[in-house]
Amino acid sequence: MRTKIFALLIVTSILLGACASAATPAPVEQAPATIKETVVVKQTEIVQQTQVVEKIVEVTPTPGPNPEAVIEGVEPNAELTLWTFWLSPTFDDYIRSTIARFEQTYPGVKVKWEDHQVTFLDDYRNAFAAGNAPDVANLSDTEGWVREFAQKDLLLNLSDNLPQEVIDQYYPGLFNLQLVDGKSYQVPWYQAVAVELINKQLYEEQAGLTADEFPTTFENFPELCQTIKDETGTLCDLRIAYTDILRDMAYQGGVDVFDTDTQKFTFDSPEAVAWLQMYVDMVKAGTLDRNALLQEDRVGLDLFTSGRAAFYQTGPQLIREVRNNNPGMYGYLAVQPAPVGKSGALNPTSMAMSIKADTPYPKAAMALAVFMTNPRSQLEFSKLVGIYPSTPASYDDPFFTQAPVAIEDQARPIAKDIISKQADIVPEYPMPADVNEFVRQAVESALYNNVPAQQALSDAVAEANALIAE
Repeated sequence: MRTKIFALLIVTSILLGACASAATPAPVEQAPATIKETVVVKQTEIVQQTQVVEKIVEVTPTPGPNPEAVIEGVEPNAELTLWTFWLSPTFDDYIRSTIARFEQTYPGVKVKWEDHQVTFLDDYRNAFAAGNAPDVANLSDTEGWVREFAQKDLLLNLSDNLPQEVIDQYYPGLFNLQLVDGKSYQVPWYQAVAVELINKQLYEEQAGLTADEFPTTFENFPELCQTIKDETGTLCDLRIAYTDILRDMAYQGGVDVFDTDTQKFTFDSPEAVAWLQMYVDMVKAGTLDRNALLQEDRVGLDLFTSGRAAFYQTGPQLIREVRNNNPGMYGYLAVQPAPVGKSGALNPTSMAMSIKADTPYPKAAMALAVFMTNPRSQLEFSKLVGIYPSTPASYDDPFFTQAPVAIEDQARPIAKDIISKQADIVPEYPMPADVNEFVRQAVESALYNNVPAQQALSDAVAEANALIAE
């Protein structure tokens, strides 16, 4: 910024004439100018002529606070460890540049980054057992990871520790995912809009179906998968979220899995039995790929990418991976909204950042978690891959308002509306990991060992209720 300082010196000269003498006039009193800043006034000197001197002075503005530095009292010289889930090597440049910007925003704080992939959850559990868990970790809300560790008092309560103005930068429905005793133990990071990727070579050319008429409700899958098997010889790669099966029951089947008034599990209701029986019937009909049904979701993605499945439910962020691994399929892709279940609600597909409870640097760790998930960071990440921010401010950028061209961008203009309606309809219940193991065994016994669905679920409910009553 430049400030022009004008120094004006006007002096009346004394002229001595050879023909006559003249009296020196008295100085004229001038009205003082308004002074807006501190100045130094010098003694007036008499010179031989009037001068106007203009000086230009460079003024360096006082730097304002960094807008991304929203956590006060960060511990000096903090050394943090950050774990992410399956982001390397594709997003190495983004993660490293974001960390570098964080370290500039909070001078003296250093971050060591590690990316863990298929063994992430086991690695994280083992790290806590060994006493060397990372300060900040990229956990999945969708798979119930946050609640699992929060219920063991391993994560920092962010509802009570973050400033309210920081909490308000996220969608409330996303900040309040996976609550434990009414408190949040995560800040939401990137989201996915559930879509169905369709391989038109199989779906349209071989099965004779129309991608634009993909089913809008979950209960249409049995008939659809039977048609695809009959016409193409391929199987559907539907997947039950094996680490949080009650969540799928609730969204897909409209099942009330837990009664918060009586503190009892209720996932053996007629709705629950109907949900499980649908899968049992499809397994017996041979229309589902068993390897994909109760496995990590990349099993189904690999089937679809290799051309062995007609459709696959995922987020648009993985369309680029399909293009990279099988470029020939990209031109045959279609995108449709994922069918809704009987609940009518939209299931959040959310990644989050959580902080271990006993970190020696809680302020710095919160600063890092919030920085990685702030509107700017999420917007920049969205421009690299088809993910969707958990921060409404990110959607003000033209990137989300312009009409998309690429297949993977078709959900972009409507994502803000979709994400704002996502909600967690599964109530908090005790001992989720242990209960899920009962449910998993029950589901597998019905799917593969001919145990009636009602018996399998009722046995699991009895085990779960006995467990929490102890």
